[in-house]
Amino acid sequence: MTSPMTRRTMVRLLALGSLGGVLAACSSTTTPVSPTSAPPTPAAPTIVPPTALPAPAPTQAPTASPLAAATSAPAATATQPAIPTGSPASQLNQQMGQAATQWLGALDGERRAKASYRFTDAERVRWHWTTPGGFPRNGLPLTEMNQSQRDLAFALLRSSLTDIGYQKALAIMALQRELGNDTELYYVTVFGNPGGTEPWSWRWEGHHYSRHMTVVGESITATPFFLGAWPETTDAGLRAMPREQDAARELINSLTGPARDQAIFQTNTLTQHITQNQPQVNPLDPIGIAYAELGASQQGLLNEIIATYLSNQPEPIAASLRGRIQAAGLEPIRFGWAGQIEPGRPHYYRVQGPTFLLEFDNSRNRGTHIHSVWRDFSEDFGRKLAG
Repeated sequence: MTSPMTRRTMVRLLALGSLGGVLAACSSTTTPVSPTSAPPTPAAPTIVPPTALPAPAPTQAPTASPLAAATSAPAATATQPAIPTGSPASQLNQQMGQAATQWLGALDGERRAKASYRFTDAERVRWHWTTPGGFPRNGLPLTEMNQSQRDLAFALLRSSLTDIGYQKALAIMALQRELGNDTELYYVTVFGNPGGTEPWSWRWEGHHYSRHMTVVGESITATPFFLGAWPETTDAGLRAMPREQDAARELINSLTGPARDQAIFQTNTLTQHITQNQPQVNPLDPIGIAYAELGASQQGLLNEIIATYLSNQPEPIAASLRGRIQAAGLEPIRFGWAGQIEPGRPHYYRVQGPTFLLEFDNSRNRGTHIHSVWRDFSEDFGRKLAG
């Protein structure tokens, strides 16, 4: 096993995950208007994807760490995957299938048995975001892999994320050092036979990070998708989830009078997100203020919140989610807030549309402990696709 991560290395990884400046471009081109102005009526409002993350210039030699495997050279014995062909979704399927097959092929019989389940097994929809000590996980943890196997496991995770999403995942895992937790206590599990014609899926999960990819033919789903962070801000001032929180606070602070009263559905925070780890969710009460009732700059902030979460997803998945959201209409999407609006105080917000639900809770540990989850009412765990 590699040596424990140094604080210097953790800071470097977290710096890569601080994306507020990049994502702020989502709303910077919107012309500000008074919160009480009548909203414009564009013919076809759209969700604007955030600017791509630029490659950071290295300022120091990388230090070996449990998370450095993600960017290290492939193991000498690894077979380089073929170049994917076909549609973007087909290419993504091939990339993940090749990465999953290569990782499973590097495991011995006992490890492979721990990592593998049937696609139809109930384990596939059993999930959580808390520590493995609080909710025991199944699958193969990074702690039980050798370096080559960890390299391939991180390659599988990388195959399903944008640069933004991958660096955020590393930042969330690196935060475990702040809590005295093992940064390698994340479990990888494959369901079914990757890359074949039958449905298959895989999961990467541990404290504050839960990623589920389901493949049915050329269709791919990536929900539920959980992101969390504690501490919300480190002693060094670095943050894993900046715009997820700040854009929402900017939005609630931009509202005044009846509009703010409508958006704040209760003065006390909820203390936790409502849907928890349910395998299937239905729309929650339609609280808060509707997109159609917001001014242009406020709509830009709500678009930014959505785009910030979608920026984790590779374009075939992000495009599908954006398309379904826009087909159902942006106007009925609602933003609701509970709790206090001052920075560093407990709060909760919800963004809900006809097809999806985003819950963000920062109620615990005096408003320093984030839990957030994106749910899809019909496609979580590929339910609609798999039948």
